[in-house]
Amino acid sequence: MRHLLLTLTVLALAVVAAGDAAATVARTTIGDVPRTYTHFMNAQEAALCRANAAAGGLSAYFFNPAVIANLQGVSGQATMRANLKSRNYLPDELDASDDMFLFSQAMAVKHNDTYALGFGYSSPSYRNLELVGLQDGASYHGEFHGSLRFFEMLAAAKIGQEGQGAIGFAVGIANLDEGAEESGTDGRYIRTAQMDGIAASVAMGMTFDATERLAFGVGYRFGTSVDVEGEWHTESGGAVTKGTTKTAPVAVGGVRFTPVDNYTLYASYIHEGWNKATSTFAAYYDTGECEDCNENDGKRDEFDSALGTAAVGGEGTLLDGRLTVRAGLSMPVGSGPDSTDEPEYRKLVPEYAAGFGGTVRFEQYSVEAAFVRERYADGDEGAQVVNHGIYVTVGYEF
Repeated sequence: MRHLLLTLTVLALAVVAAGDAAATVARTTIGDVPRTYTHFMNAQEAALCRANAAAGGLSAYFFNPAVIANLQGVSGQATMRANLKSRNYLPDELDASDDMFLFSQAMAVKHNDTYALGFGYSSPSYRNLELVGLQDGASYHGEFHGSLRFFEMLAAAKIGQEGQGAIGFAVGIANLDEGAEESGTDGRYIRTAQMDGIAASVAMGMTFDATERLAFGVGYRFGTSVDVEGEWHTESGGAVTKGTTKTAPVAVGGVRFTPVDNYTLYASYIHEGWNKATSTFAAYYDTGECEDCNENDGKRDEFDSALGTAAVGGEGTLLDGRLTVRAGLSMPVGSGPDSTDEPEYRKLVPEYAAGFGGTVRFEQYSVEAAFVRERYADGDEGAQVVNHGIYVTVGYEF
């Protein structure tokens, strides 16, 4: 037990961040599905800005599957989300519509004595962007879509003489699907792309209840190599393309503290190992601020930075347990990943995220809602993207 806790703790904290990348020119990316877990997936983690990632409840299973061992009976939840972005880096001639309501996460778990079994679906990275307007004086229309989804079986068990510890695993498949279509004034296809692939996914974690009021957790989600296949078409012709793209590993460590009844504080550190993380397709709008701003030519962008994010949050339960309110804040530790090969590439992580929300319970059912603001900044350009996320989660406990 003691050695296992030490091993997982070292595993979660051993990834070392790479050096900062300088921002010299404005990024101009208009489409990409980054291989990160930057999108919140349910209302609780959005309101807490993922401060509960290592030592939370069912909402934290994606980062630490051991948390399901503390559930009782049958529990589950499903989440819808909408992200409403302002894209300040786009010129006035282009209008963007972005991110309609999406089904982002669902899970169900059954607890039996000291064991818990279940399944989970999560979509931590996605894109749904449409651009309409003028480019170089001609009409332009572009659609960019994609998702990174996980379908997994979950298992966890209590360990230790008094069941104060737990270990858990998530095993399944990761599915990557993304594409783009751009057309000009006369309706000709400027270029289209469609890529998809699957790979195995594995996550593991551990929790330890030091006292009735203090708990610790660590988790690690392994990176995966996805064999992608698809088609790429331009005005000059088309081609079938194959390759391998990699998702980023992520390690979490954190604490849950209940200083008094009905009030809980969370803190976590999340480390995304960006080493050799790649994206299969990206499209660029040329602002003229750099020589090669729109010349990706279907290449895969590769990143060589790692990123740490620190998050804190708290929640309080009122009205005899029928109402819970919560809030959180997260900020990156370091500058975050930039592409070393494409200096115009926009940063893919928020400068900060701030959220708040709450839960209303009706007997065995619950409805959670959250609002989160994320601000993405680039060099001297200020906030190039501001995202206002809205999350609604419906849950049950039997």
